[in-house]
Amino acid sequence: MFTLNAPRQGLFASLLIVSFALQTVLLVVATTHQLQENRMSQGQLMTSQMIADSLQEMNPPNTVSLALIANRYATNPSVASIRILDNSNQVLATSGMEQTRTGEVFSRDALQNDQKVGRIEVTLIKPSIGEILRTEWLAIVLSFVLYLVLWLAYRVIARPSRSEYLARVNREMTLKNEIQELTLALEQEKNLTTLSQNLPEQAKPVLKAAVNDTDHEPSAQLNQKAIALNIQFYDPKQLLSSVSQSVALSYFNLCQLFLNKSIALCAKHYRLAEDDFVLKDNFSAEGITLTIQAETYKAAECLLMISSVFQLLSEVLYKRYREEKRFVLQTRSAIASAVTEMNLEAEQAASRLTPVLSAKESAVYINHKLLRGATDSYHLLALPNPNNVLTRHSFLINGMNTECAELAQQLRTDILKSKK
Repeated sequence: MFTLNAPRQGLFASLLIVSFALQTVLLVVATTHQLQENRMSQGQLMTSQMIADSLQEMNPPNTVSLALIANRYATNPSVASIRILDNSNQVLATSGMEQTRTGEVFSRDALQNDQKVGRIEVTLIKPSIGEILRTEWLAIVLSFVLYLVLWLAYRVIARPSRSEYLARVNREMTLKNEIQELTLALEQEKNLTTLSQNLPEQAKPVLKAAVNDTDHEPSAQLNQKAIALNIQFYDPKQLLSSVSQSVALSYFNLCQLFLNKSIALCAKHYRLAEDDFVLKDNFSAEGITLTIQAETYKAAECLLMISSVFQLLSEVLYKRYREEKRFVLQTRSAIASAVTEMNLEAEQAASRLTPVLSAKESAVYINHKLLRGATDSYHLLALPNPNNVLTRHSFLINGMNTECAELAQQLRTDILKSKK
């Protein structure tokens, strides 16, 4: 059975609840302010009228008549109490249905021939918040019904159709099957790796010895034609050190499989030989480095495409494994040529440039001739906060043109659909 619920239904309900609460508070505040203004007008008017009615009975004081006047005004339901006092503040008459209740007091002197002959004090009831809510119950209930109707309407309008839901489920299942197929292919790759361990030493990449030599003794003659791609994991929380070696190795092997397939398809598209690409070791906690001799821009363009396709594959793997609560990390990559000012070979420059990037970011440092070709296909931005020659002349890859984007997407799809 499929459950066709509207997306983020709970969040929308929370927003409606908050909105209803704010509307109720604003209603109470507005009503309180309006009642206060009405009390001010009523209190001033009532004291003026009582002075006019009782002035003749205050001098000399006629308590019976003053009591009748006070009782007549006390019949107003908003009056808590009334007091009539003489000029020495002695009470002449009192009245009121709720004399013990506090409220807002309005007081005014009674003057006769510019002389004070008494004072009128009227206390008007100040309703509490509970009383205001009881008087506004109809508006509150109607507002609640309106928000309930909005929530029900959202559930109906925003609910995906059955065909949309089935299409999304089908995409999820297809992607899961593709990941499973790649995992099976990884097991076959591991078996081939075990067999290849018995190959002669001459079959291993010769670049490793060359790099080791440059590590110990920097060479004045740098290889200006070499371009290296360095891929590293973005792991700010040091998750890699917390997983078992078997889990990490399985994950590294899957990344290696992605990279191998990316190299194969990109080399075929750009009509290059796979042997032109030299891998330094395999994927490990430090990532991996791939090198090619870039005689023309085509080789550099192929290396840029390998980086883009691998980043797309890495993001697919990251989303899937996160949903399955499995260990996975995001990646970052850098492409660089030799840096003469810092006496760095291409491999060293790429591995030093990658750590300044964040997740899913790619950067490039290549000579001006190759850089001119890259600007036609990629949108490049200067790296922020450069601190050396390498970062000052490097660029962040911020996008690509439509042709390159479609090619990267197509190669990614072909890799995910491929079977060993």
